[in-house]
Amino acid sequence: MMNTFNWKKGQFFFFLIFLVTNLYSQQSLGEGTLSPIASPTMASMAAYADSPVNQVTGLPTINIPLLEVPIQDSKVKNTFSLNYNPMHVGSIYFPAGDVGAGWTLFGGSVIFKKVVDILDETYDDTSKPNYKKNIFDDYFYYNLPGASGKFQIKRDTVNNTFNLINLSPNSLKFEYERETNNATLKIKNFTITDGRGYKFVFNDYDYEKRDFLGADAGVGYKSAYFLSQIISPKGRTIASFIYDKKLEKVSSSEELIYQYCKLKSIETALGKVVFDYQFDETLAGTPNDLYSLHKITLKNALDQIINTYTFNYIKSEYPYKVKEKKRLLAAIIKNDRNEQKIEQTSFVYNQTSTQAPSFNDYGNNLCEYNLIAYEDSYYYDNYKFANILEKIITPSGGVTSYEYGYHEYFEDHNTPEYKDLLLTNFVNPDIQSVTSQIMSYDTTQSSTYTFTVSGTPGKMVTFRLNFNSIGYHEEIEPPIESPDPNNPFPRPDPFYTNFKIKNSNGEVLNGASCTSGTNSKDKTYKGYPGTYTLEISGTGQGFGSYILNEMHVSPPPYRNVRKTLLMGPRLKSVKSFTSVNESTPAKTYTYSYDNEDGTGSSGYVFYDETDTNIANEPYIMYKNVKVSEPGNGYVKSFYIIPNDYPKYLNGGNQLYPQWYYPYYNVTKGGLMSKKEVYNEQNQLLNSQTSTYELEEYSDTTYQFYINSSPYTSKPAYVKKVSADNKDFMKNGGWVINKKESAINVSNFQPDKITETTADGDIMEKQFIYSVGTPEYAHLENTHVISDPVQTIVKKNGKVVSNSRVKFENNNLLPTSVNSINPSDNSSKTLLKYDQYDAKENLRQYTAVSDESTGKGTPTTIIWGYNETMPIAKIEGATITDIAGLADNIILKSNSDTDVASEADLINALDAFRTNNALKKFQITTYTYDPLIGITTLTPPNGVREIYKYDKNNKLKAVVNVNGNIIQEYKYNIKQP
Repeated sequence: MMNTFNWKKGQFFFFLIFLVTNLYSQQSLGEGTLSPIASPTMASMAAYADSPVNQVTGLPTINIPLLEVPIQDSKVKNTFSLNYNPMHVGSIYFPAGDVGAGWTLFGGSVIFKKVVDILDETYDDTSKPNYKKNIFDDYFYYNLPGASGKFQIKRDTVNNTFNLINLSPNSLKFEYERETNNATLKIKNFTITDGRGYKFVFNDYDYEKRDFLGADAGVGYKSAYFLSQIISPKGRTIASFIYDKKLEKVSSSEELIYQYCKLKSIETALGKVVFDYQFDETLAGTPNDLYSLHKITLKNALDQIINTYTFNYIKSEYPYKVKEKKRLLAAIIKNDRNEQKIEQTSFVYNQTSTQAPSFNDYGNNLCEYNLIAYEDSYYYDNYKFANILEKIITPSGGVTSYEYGYHEYFEDHNTPEYKDLLLTNFVNPDIQSVTSQIMSYDTTQSSTYTFTVSGTPGKMVTFRLNFNSIGYHEEIEPPIESPDPNNPFPRPDPFYTNFKIKNSNGEVLNGASCTSGTNSKDKTYKGYPGTYTLEISGTGQGFGSYILNEMHVSPPPYRNVRKTLLMGPRLKSVKSFTSVNESTPAKTYTYSYDNEDGTGSSGYVFYDETDTNIANEPYIMYKNVKVSEPGNGYVKSFYIIPNDYPKYLNGGNQLYPQWYYPYYNVTKGGLMSKKEVYNEQNQLLNSQTSTYELEEYSDTTYQFYINSSPYTSKPAYVKKVSADNKDFMKNGGWVINKKESAINVSNFQPDKITETTADGDIMEKQFIYSVGTPEYAHLENTHVISDPVQTIVKKNGKVVSNSRVKFENNNLLPTSVNSINPSDNSSKTLLKYDQYDAKENLRQYTAVSDESTGKGTPTTIIWGYNETMPIAKIEGATITDIAGLADNIILKSNSDTDVASEADLINALDAFRTNNALKKFQITTYTYDPLIGITTLTPPNGVREIYKYDKNNKLKAVVNVNGNIIQEYKYNIKQP
């Protein structure tokens, strides 16, 4: 079941982690890999695809944006950022990546493999006797600008064909080139095309050999494919990715032993981003990636530094063994073009350790009650997660503090079966307690004693009797010394005391032994409430004591929760301080995860899919999360989780059932169903409710295992989402706005959006795409499918606008924008895109005023800075009107490298703007500090605006030529 966690399987899971996931301990170069995912850094990326990292799993959402790669195409956004996931930061079996434990640097694009059982391409030689066409079950994870997810390649072993199944709903098109091997599928490279027709070519790769005692031992494979180029739909390379490669080959055959790639630079027409990684092979065998990111440098096209980011690290204090210490990110420092510090973000971690609980299975017997009670009261309330992020000190000097606690998940403690369990097993220290009675015995007085066990008549209970022999009234005679040490006399037996317990029917109870000392016997017994007889036997006249331990259960109802530390930390509170010296927080947010009626936890245990029957990693999802801020009320969020679309039996037999789990790839990430905002007086202020219609987008069934049990499912997506936004008024009324979005399965973009306002007006937007539209077949063939080519807007059922973008003559760039008359369906051209340059920059467009002739008002754009930035806009002129008049300003812009050359360019632009040959046109000119921003804007009237930037490259003021401030900008960032 998804809502329960088997603790014995849980122990087995962590045993497997120990065995198999030394797994992620970094190996030396060429040693081969034991890991399903070869790189610790990529393993940290996989965690985001396997389970959500947000409040639905009780984890903080921590994202630190760094920079955007300068790409001369607004449709491709390649940003780099750091994300934090505290799930495994304390475990030595989950190593730190190249930016420190818990941190993942997103932005570098990669496809990497997760090996399941044995490597898919193990059987790569048909001449070998063990060759077979094996089933493929490995996973591939992918990250690229604007998309991430995972896929599998499935093999039809009969026809020896292969089918790629994308398990993430998006519009990506996957292609691969095969290596020359007919025995199996070995992939040379991948090309992923996004929904706008941009190709992401993954041509560089890591190469590993498997190092495991199995069928794939020593088999080489490509463990990761790295992005090499981004290519526009027209075939223009807009970004190139260069890697530092460490490799070794067999000298006699040139066979590759290993190859590792690390991103060195990303180069575009606008500039480059340079990455400086440090390599340390002495970290082999430790829970750390051999690489660490030291520095990122942003440069413009002139190779001038814009700014840099440096990364500082510390070693964890825990674990105490040097070989088990982890890399922790201590600070990110942003520097200006002169390498002077302008910002610093620092990180503080918990460096103390708390001994972990034994995690034994509650429900054995009373022998463990002391341990269980201690663990429950101490470990759960005081447990500290080692190496976890506790504070972020921001560039402004403020502090954000994070406090964590243990997870809880729902377990029904109010069933008759559980209530009976409470009588016979010590399983829940929150509602069970133990009392002790100490009684004496003396066999010189009596050999029979009675004691009473309390409880409900007829209900079996468990009690514990600890029998202690203190001593004897006689002295034991010393042994007679043997004359022959090689043939000693038998020594006399010492005195001893035994006991047995009988119930009121005279039946002897056989107890379960606890640990026993030399003079103690400690057992637990199951029986019914009543009087019991203790009969003592043995030799000698013994005396001592016996302790009766009885369990007592609090009256129901009980809270339906189970505590666990097995699944990492859960966010408890977030506090904000104005400075490091403040002890009183400016804001405090506390998190609670109870179910809606407050009777227990809203958490349920789930597992990521894995295509193998070994134990896979559990995580908890919470259906309800409440975030409270003292003085400002609270927000309650409700989520849809897999249990809301329950599994059902779909084959197998009673012993080995086969289950089908609908929509699992969607619901395992959580879908918000409702959000409510309350004030401090518990008054509802706003309610946002969402309902979802889910549907499968592929008929291909894929099999996976959850907690070692087999399941099947099909890839699914959100077909429709309906959202109601209700604002509650003080007079008791409310205002509601509704929105419904239907998703197009061909590209997973909105097909239709319908909004109903509080006034009752219904606004509809319908989007038509290239898919299935003959006029746009050339776009579909190039996989340009995500941007609408036609948009129809209706108000209360009546069309108010209908616009269409044309791509005539098989052009992949827009040629015109048309408006369709709703009355007669006639078309009118509003805008024509007349000409583009080789870099796909728009050079001339026309606002059409005469449909019959296509004439109107043209505008020409002059591109400078090596065709990367517009330096002049001439309204009313065509490119022919300009002829060669712009050659000088283009040349000057290409040479703009400093203050002097910019002044030279400004003079040339002024001369161009005031040229008599162009006097009938309206001309606006621009200059730039590349990758920082515009520096001057001169409109047709000549009143120039000058843009000033601070050391952080942020706009601080707009001034006129006299230095008078027109606009001023302030930022809450502490400057050094």
